[in-house]
Amino acid sequence: MAVGEPQTLHLLDFVFMHADVIEPDRGDDGAPLEFMPQSRYRLAETTPLNRYGKGPFCRFKVKGLPPTAGVYALTVNRAVVYVGKTQHLAQRWGPRGFSTISPLNCYVKGQSTNCKVNAGILLSTRQGQRIDLWIYETHDAGPVEAMLIRELKPPWNDQRPTR
Repeated sequence: MAVGEPQTLHLLDFVFMHADVIEPDRGDDGAPLEFMPQSRYRLAETTPLNRYGKGPFCRFKVKGLPPTAGVYALTVNRAVVYVGKTQHLAQRWGPRGFSTISPLNCYVKGQSTNCKVNAGILLSTRQGQRIDLWIYETHDAGPVEAMLIRELKPPWNDQRPTR
């Protein structure tokens, strides 16, 4: 973050720490690189894409995430767009999570959420928007995530908890 910008994000009663600015890999022309991994899936001919699997997708790296459980919030131009939970923050935002879409994740048996979030990051980047990742370390992530989604109604979260 730039000097003088807050390193924390207050969401309801929770204080999230700034993890990183999400910056997709770019080509020589400065445009974000786009990927379409679907064709590399061995069952592509017989398996339908999930609703977010069409792509395109991007690749990025998030550095310095702890290998702990927690809740994460993704902001675009400081507005919360997605909230999630994980048992391992570094893995969730690593090469087997949101940062690189595997061919399998594009299909109905894959992780459609990975596709949705990654495609949203690509679109926001194309629009020149700033994307930040914020984390709140906790082993009781479920109730925190549910409360944040219910109260904040982030637009990239499809499911709304009822409790």
